[in-house]
Amino acid sequence: MRLIFRYIRPFLALALLAPLCVLAEVVAEVCQPDLMARIVDDGIIGRNAEILFPTSLKMLSLMLIGFGGGLVSIYAAAKVSYGMGANLRADLYAHVMRLSFADVDRLEAASLITRMTDDVTRVQQVVQASMRLLFRAPFLFFGAIVMVLSINTKVSVVIVSVMFISFSLILWLMRLAFPRLMSVQRGRDALTASVREILVGIRVVKAYTNEPMELSRFDSANECLAHKAVWASRVSSWLMPVVTFAINMAVVLVLYFGAIEVGREQMGVGGIMATISYLAQIQMSLMMASRVIESVTQARASLSRIGEILSAPTEEERDSLSPAGVGRAPFTDGDVVFRNVSFAYPVGSSFRLTNVSFSIAQGRTLAIMGETGSGKSTIVSLLARFYDPLEGQVLIGGVDLKAIARSSFRSRVAVVSQSPSLFSGTFRHNLAMANPSASTDDMRQALAAAALADFVDSLPEGLDSHVEQGGRNLSGGQRQRLCVARALVARPALLVLDDSLSALDAATERRVRAALASLPCTKVIVTQRVSVAMTADKILLLANGRVEDQGHHSELLERSLSYRQIFASQSFQS
Repeated sequence: MRLIFRYIRPFLALALLAPLCVLAEVVAEVCQPDLMARIVDDGIIGRNAEILFPTSLKMLSLMLIGFGGGLVSIYAAAKVSYGMGANLRADLYAHVMRLSFADVDRLEAASLITRMTDDVTRVQQVVQASMRLLFRAPFLFFGAIVMVLSINTKVSVVIVSVMFISFSLILWLMRLAFPRLMSVQRGRDALTASVREILVGIRVVKAYTNEPMELSRFDSANECLAHKAVWASRVSSWLMPVVTFAINMAVVLVLYFGAIEVGREQMGVGGIMATISYLAQIQMSLMMASRVIESVTQARASLSRIGEILSAPTEEERDSLSPAGVGRAPFTDGDVVFRNVSFAYPVGSSFRLTNVSFSIAQGRTLAIMGETGSGKSTIVSLLARFYDPLEGQVLIGGVDLKAIARSSFRSRVAVVSQSPSLFSGTFRHNLAMANPSASTDDMRQALAAAALADFVDSLPEGLDSHVEQGGRNLSGGQRQRLCVARALVARPALLVLDDSLSALDAATERRVRAALASLPCTKVIVTQRVSVAMTADKILLLANGRVEDQGHHSELLERSLSYRQIFASQSFQS
């Protein structure tokens, strides 16, 4: 509830206006049966025609007041709920952008998407409904009870007794339903995750004609959700019969005891009619209350999942909890040094890097080679400070990477990952992400260095040509070269290429490597090709997360059996 109040606070005026309008609406409703009783008892039975017009006018006025109050409360509830939802989604998105990669891995990307869309929408809908029903139900319930008490004491005692028993039964049923409804919510989340996973990997499913197995998985999750929903509905389905039975029983008792009171001239026929009308209002309020309780129960899981994101500390907050001076120094160029670095990903327990040490001088090129899973991409993640080492240090210019302000560091480091990541928009838009102030000439120079300038110039709109999400309208090599060009637009002091030239043909690759070699920045290139590694100033050979050997091409060719085997497998001759 604190989370909801936090996001309702900017709309506090409307949030307070809604219950006031609901109160006006309810007052208008509960006064109607009493005025109707006066018309029946005094106007019709008492043959007093003079009170008919003014009383009818009062009823009409109350109807208009209730109508106006209802409209304003609906508008206020919609304005508050949709505004709250928009702000909550914006804060969630901004917070996720500031989370560490460890927290993103822990929360999982698919789950983060679900929480920012489905969960926020569910909370928003509950807030919108609750702003009316949460106030309308108790106002209407107690207002009707008070009016019944004012009509006849003996009859009202019977009604209150029946309502107390029925209300106790409703609370008992809802208490039984709570854990079942929570179980349904968890089942719905599991089904959503299953569907999302299948749709994301639909190409793989179709490629291997694996549709029957995936349909079986979906049917299993769907049947599990259906079973839980039926299990929960067995309790929830009792609500309406219990309330209806209680109201009908109260109507019977009102007619019985009301007839006795009418015979004693302690109550009029209009009073009985008004009492039955109030019973209908009480029934409506009880049903609204059960609906609100059920909706809030279903939203509790969503609120918990949203709160888990917002409570996760950002990278800046983690730095602020570190010793003084950490994360505050500016970035300065210099040698890159790994000193006895060990690291394991948060989602795994085994070390991916163990006691890794190496260095590369400023402006030089380091090539990293090794088998799949040897830790090459992990070194890239540590260089970009996506993660911090568990043991040891990563230093640039003699300064521990942890001591350098993240914003200062990342503005001078460019990383091109294995999988090209492009966004829907234009070539200009994708290039400007690395440097918003880059000029058209800067972009053309970067494209030329990445051997992509001729292709972009051949397009009718040049830099303003459209790029689909993920670069689906480009070839694999074009996507990689555009990512390289984007990195060069940033004019980095440290350029890291994680096997990002693998889709290029030999001639294009040589052009790109020649352009990169002329850059003054420090370069770290992860590659499987000896033709790339042999041009580097130093080669780092990894095996099982450890440094097997390091040195220049000729040195490794002389003393490293693993390197010679790689060299021979690629048909090179010494």
